[in-house]
Amino acid sequence: MTRYRAAGYYLLGSLIVATAVFLPIYFLWYPWALFEKAGGRELFQLIVAVDLVVGPLLVFIVFVPGKKGLAFDLVSIAVLQSAALAYGIFVLFESRPVYIVFVKDRFELVRANDIPEQELEKPESGTYASLPRLGPRIIGARIPTDPDEQFRMMMSALDGLDIQSFPKYYIPYGDVRAQVMARAEPLSRLRELNGQRIAEIDRLVAKLGRAEGGLRFLPMRAGPRVDVTVIVDAASGDLLDIAALRPWEYK
Repeated sequence: MTRYRAAGYYLLGSLIVATAVFLPIYFLWYPWALFEKAGGRELFQLIVAVDLVVGPLLVFIVFVPGKKGLAFDLVSIAVLQSAALAYGIFVLFESRPVYIVFVKDRFELVRANDIPEQELEKPESGTYASLPRLGPRIIGARIPTDPDEQFRMMMSALDGLDIQSFPKYYIPYGDVRAQVMARAEPLSRLRELNGQRIAEIDRLVAKLGRAEGGLRFLPMRAGPRVDVTVIVDAASGDLLDIAALRPWEYK
């Protein structure tokens, strides 16, 4: 076997592995526009760079038919590549979106590593302490009414941990549907905010297969200086899609 064929076979195997890794990342952990806007694409590209480039390239370099120690070299490459792949998947898993939380007038994206471990261990976190593994869960958050609790939340927000980072405040999405529908805006406003992307909005409406009058939108913060648009059903408040569109005016 020539080194070209060996590297080709190794590349084919790496491609199969990369595809198997891509599917749960794209369809489960980072669905909708989250793959693009919440860091999934960048991290996956790093994985692909290691899996599809470095591995086959090293095989091409070291593969010499009949070379003493060739098997050891190939096994070493496979082990190192597997370790790098496992680490990349671990990073993606630890930063995966776990909750999409409606708070007051918008949605907030919560990642697995956004929630302090000690908060997950508190009994009042209930079922929300078990972080979803098969895609983000859509929920709401209640605003505390106790003045002391409100003050603690205000101080916590100054440290970067707002109400969406505390599972004890989580409530079922059904409890906030009325607020969602009251706050959601028509797509005509979305068109105003995205004047250069009208065709993209048209494609989004066509993909959803619904009349535009039956759709509304709300903003979602997906990270520092990263905002996306959540499309909801005007009648039920059901979340239908997340699009990489501008959801509000920037000052």
